[in-house]
Amino acid sequence: MKFFSTLMVLLGVSTLFGSFETALCAEAQIVNRIAATVNGRPVTSAEVRSRLVPYIRELMMLYPRQGPRFTAELVKAKKAVINELIERELVLSEFETKGMMLPETMVEEELNRRILYQFNGKREELLNTLRQSGMTLNDYRDSIRKETTVAAMRSTRYDRGIPPTPDEIRAEYNATKSDYRDITQDKITYEKIYMPVALLKEGETADQLYALALEVKQKIENKEMTFAEAAHSYSSDQHAEDGGLWPPMKRADLAVDFANVVFGLQPGELVGPLLDPNGFTLVRVISKELAPAPPLSKVKEAVDDAVRRKQSEKRYREWVTRLREKAVVRTFI
Repeated sequence: MKFFSTLMVLLGVSTLFGSFETALCAEAQIVNRIAATVNGRPVTSAEVRSRLVPYIRELMMLYPRQGPRFTAELVKAKKAVINELIERELVLSEFETKGMMLPETMVEEELNRRILYQFNGKREELLNTLRQSGMTLNDYRDSIRKETTVAAMRSTRYDRGIPPTPDEIRAEYNATKSDYRDITQDKITYEKIYMPVALLKEGETADQLYALALEVKQKIENKEMTFAEAAHSYSSDQHAEDGGLWPPMKRADLAVDFANVVFGLQPGELVGPLLDPNGFTLVRVISKELAPAPPLSKVKEAVDDAVRRKQSEKRYREWVTRLREKAVVRTFI
């Protein structure tokens, strides 16, 4: 759990619960250790952290008191990340003598794509995540370069089968077209109750505020009070007097972690108490307006690639399994 403890301190999200904060205070220094090696090729803990930080921030928001569900999700995420990085190094190790070089423009395009889809188009959010993980932007570019190289190598080796038919391309597009949207233009309308720790009276604790937020949520769910009534009584933001109803908000105007949570909800769904550095939030989604998907003509090449990858997935997985069986893989976290 030491690795996870370091992550929590880096995230700065333990300030509301003193016992948790005290348990982690010794882990405040970022150390870029070796997380794993693959045939002697290193995978650094900074790379693992950089991938986990956004996910952990969202988990901390959803599960303020951690608990078994939080721990289980975190362990699963860590295992998946390390396995992905090990697989990347397996493929790179196999092809390291090929001398394959990628245009820098491909790396830049992938960087911009990740900023759009993982950080709501906010470059500063990416830079903040990298700072928290102890990774530089150049390190991150190098990581992208490796992953893009692996994708190109896979395409060269396994994606040269029979070209997809127009029907296969159309079916893949219909199934995945939302993945190609400009998500920063998504809009959402929600009701919100905000309960900040700044309004705690002397002697009151964050634990008591969390318990109160949970009680308010239960009253709303049990129809003992309406959301608007609860907002009037308990909320402390600029829309409390409006019954907690916020005007339509663009995804790009919301904090990334908050946006990831609320846009994953269905209209009418109530979630919380969510944790942020200043208090707790209850949110109920009213409606969502998602940006339109681009026409197939604009993303046909990407859809074609996706079909080819799916067609070759079984053979690719078998190849990676063989690579792993003959490789020397060691993990240290």
